[in-house]
Amino acid sequence: MSETQLATINNGVAQHIRQATDVAGACREIVKATAQRIGNRDYVRVEGWQSIAVAHGCVASARDVERTDEGWKCIGEVRRMDNGQTIATAEGFLGFDEDMWAKRPTYAQRAMCQTRAISRACRSAFAHVVVLIDRNLSTTPAEEVPFGGFEDAKQLNTEKYEEPSKAEIKEITAKLVEEKKTKDSEIKDMVVGFGKYKGQTVRQIARSSEGFGWLMWLMEQPMKNAPDGQPYKKDVQLRAVIKSVIDEDKKDDIPF
Repeated sequence: MSETQLATINNGVAQHIRQATDVAGACREIVKATAQRIGNRDYVRVEGWQSIAVAHGCVASARDVERTDEGWKCIGEVRRMDNGQTIATAEGFLGFDEDMWAKRPTYAQRAMCQTRAISRACRSAFAHVVVLIDRNLSTTPAEEVPFGGFEDAKQLNTEKYEEPSKAEIKEITAKLVEEKKTKDSEIKDMVVGFGKYKGQTVRQIARSSEGFGWLMWLMEQPMKNAPDGQPYKKDVQLRAVIKSVIDEDKKDDIPF
């Protein structure tokens, strides 16, 4: 290889590094502001990935959404705006075995599949920019992460629902949000007195995708019976509040 050819290659590499550094600086605020804390790490959401793509003069999209026996799949791609050249592709997938999504409407499942594909394609092209923004940010797209994080996934999948102690039941009773009742006196919100979200109300927990997933997981757990053979009254009330919040969410636009 001649010195001229080597110099050309080095100049090209230097140019890409400068561009990546400039993009990292321009996108740092939006990427970090929209990053999602899951478990004990921060993950980049699709909004952050798309901002990085746009700063590179590219646009990310998804195509070929298809339903399979296992779930939904589609192709995400990143294209240059000036000439339409595809610079990265990736597959997005949402499985019917995912507890958080199994009971969601079809349109929501399709949308998340496409969101994952877009984030994954952007990661393929621009993961190095995320590292330049903040080395503590994970380059795994947030939409692909279990609601408890990868480190806690095994524990969460095997964790059993524990009967609240007498002290916890007393705390739950004391912290019922009495001011948030419907006209027919059904409780609209309730403080959770156990677990990782102890002390927060159901509606507070449901504001994050991680918390919403935890609530959906909790709904699948069997309730313990009191000495009289019936489920504890406060457990029944809590499940009713969670169901109400989940049903309300299904009526709203999906936030992704």
